[in-house]
Amino acid sequence: MKYILIFLTSLLCLTAVAQTTTKKEVYCDNTDKLLLILQNGEFEETPIWFGKGDGKAPNYSLLVNQKTKSWTMIQFNNELACVIGTGENFNLLNKQPAI
Repeated sequence: MKYILIFLTSLLCLTAVAQTTTKKEVYCDNTDKLLLILQNGEFEETPIWFGKGDGKAPNYSLLVNQKTKSWTMIQFNNELACVIGTGENFNLLNKQPAI
């Protein structure tokens, strides 16, 4: 019985650890303004991928700079866009679309 209680307690602790969340700051601005910032100035990133959300779901786009290898992922609608990820040294895994 003692070992069963230890096992159940350990399982409960592992479950609690697995359910942690991560918080990060997200930069948001007017969609047109944010796209101008990313496409001009120091970033000079251009969109290479676009994902349209269903119905009221937001849209997503990946912008990259082929020379510097920087990238930015944004989530947006007609009025508001938010940067949800940025980085450097991207690699295109497959240049041909999957059929």
